[in-house]
Amino acid sequence: MSDVVELIISNSAEYHLRNPSLNLTGDERERVVRFSGTYETEHSVFWSGNPRVLVLPAGWDQQWFDDVHQALDLAAPPVVSPAVRTGLLVEDLLHDGDAQQRLREQLAGYAVVRVLLVGPTPETYLLAAMLRGWGLTVELDSVDEDHFWASLYLDSKVSCLDLARQFPDVRVAQGMVVGNWVELRGALGSMVAAHGRVIARTLFGVAGDGSAVVTDAPGSVSDFLDNASRDSFFAFPILIQRFVEHAEGIGCPAADILVGEQGVEDVVLCSLTVEHGYSFRSVDVGDGALPPVWGERLRQVAHRLGTAAHALGYRGWMCCDCVAGADDQLDVTEINARRSGSLHAGGLLRLWGAERELTLSAHFMLPVAEGISYADQIRPVFQRLWAEGVRAYPTSVRALGWPDPIIAVIAAAPTAAEAHQIVAGIKRDIDELSQARA
Repeated sequence: MSDVVELIISNSAEYHLRNPSLNLTGDERERVVRFSGTYETEHSVFWSGNPRVLVLPAGWDQQWFDDVHQALDLAAPPVVSPAVRTGLLVEDLLHDGDAQQRLREQLAGYAVVRVLLVGPTPETYLLAAMLRGWGLTVELDSVDEDHFWASLYLDSKVSCLDLARQFPDVRVAQGMVVGNWVELRGALGSMVAAHGRVIARTLFGVAGDGSAVVTDAPGSVSDFLDNASRDSFFAFPILIQRFVEHAEGIGCPAADILVGEQGVEDVVLCSLTVEHGYSFRSVDVGDGALPPVWGERLRQVAHRLGTAAHALGYRGWMCCDCVAGADDQLDVTEINARRSGSLHAGGLLRLWGAERELTLSAHFMLPVAEGISYADQIRPVFQRLWAEGVRAYPTSVRALGWPDPIIAVIAAAPTAAEAHQIVAGIKRDIDELSQARA
């Protein structure tokens, strides 16, 4: 047995809620806890093939879990599922003595525990202290507690503005930061008069929530202000920037950046698909995700941002989102000081040693018909693909029982276009089985 084991905890929901300046309430909070705290956690199954223990919220499908590990030719790891108390994974684990005992039994025999997280929260440091109390050496793949502030700072939208002032090769769109409703109304009027279209964003958005495009059309500013006043994502300060028109056919470049003790250790290229100019839907991952000229521009900016983060004491995975402008320039839109939603794709590329050979396309909200099941409609489609040697997997299936059911899928191919075709075929085949059932 290895002396080292990975403890994988997809603490996405509590990461998104961690900032002391954010007080999500009502539907906004419920949506984050439900989507990030349950559905997205299943992607962590694909983070690593090393000896590991997973912490997942209750409700995962055992047959799906066994199937994807068999398809990947990996031994299925043990899973600990704490009782759901808050919907926040680490917090629930810290309040469940039985789950802690099961976890301790699974970690027995190992000397070192590497804790793999979405990102640091105050609770993750309490978890590390508990593990140390069991006699384990603990390695967090994120910042230490003394540099937690750097994670909070980098994760805000304004950190990009600061870095752009320091480094001329980091471009950001012209903008203003406002701190109250009077400033917001006035700044929006001024910016749309100058640019025609702007994007307004809170510092704490999640996958497009907390962002909106505002135009110079009659009523657009008033409608935005009315909606923002009822949306708890829109906490001040709010950043307003000129809307950058996107280059045709490029997507939104993004990069996953691994910052280690010596600096930037890895950069994984991505291309995001967004709706309405800001709402995240899917991502292509790998060197083939972008045309070479855009990939090189992105790689240079990623190294610059990662090096700057390293100087602040930041360690671990982070990501930067950008826009490929119609003016042939790359603009940075934000830094997320955490594992991005695409890192399960990067994990598969590393598992296969295919970072340069394959491109993965990950689709996070593939709509499916109500009433279908993994066993009857989803599984047969993927079993046929696996028998044909196709690298495609359902990465989350627990939302099949939701009012508007969705699944997440990922597919690998030599090119992004071929990966897209595989995903389209999966959707078509699932729909056909669903119609046959009806």
